[in-house]
Amino acid sequence: MRLKDERARQLAPTYPLHYRQRVLFSDVDALRHLNNGAITRYFEEGRAQAHQMIFHASNELTPRAPMVIALVLVRLVVEFLREGRYPGEVEIRSGISSIGTSSIVHAHGAFQDGACLAVAEAVMVKSVDGRPVPLSDQERSASEHLMIRHTRTGEVDLRLGEPGQT
Repeated sequence: MRLKDERARQLAPTYPLHYRQRVLFSDVDALRHLNNGAITRYFEEGRAQAHQMIFHASNELTPRAPMVIALVLVRLVVEFLREGRYPGEVEIRSGISSIGTSSIVHAHGAFQDGACLAVAEAVMVKSVDGRPVPLSDQERSASEHLMIRHTRTGEVDLRLGEPGQT
């Protein structure tokens, strides 16, 4: 199944994290359409936001600690749905769609004026010296608080509330 076939992926409330990005002139092509590469860069910032919450909580990845642990991007799928425009803003929505032994699967959506421009999924693997290592219990717990909100049918479950709330 393609990401864009999952209806919930195209709805902003599915994702617990969000930030707004002003579209820069350097992010557009000659027709003032938002460049696909810029959208993938915006999604990268969404992953960085999640990583701050997951890994800084465990003190594994801090600016002062030696960088012994790496997060490696092993898969990125982006499906573009419509063109973004300049000038304007894009809202990037992010969350975690699944958690593995040593991996986290990020889910993203890019929205402009209420319409979904693109959806993405990125698999990140925690590694040391180029080898996968298990996520700690604290990292797993922090990741669970960032899970995207949808039911098995793909519909958004708006009753779930904000991350970390019951």
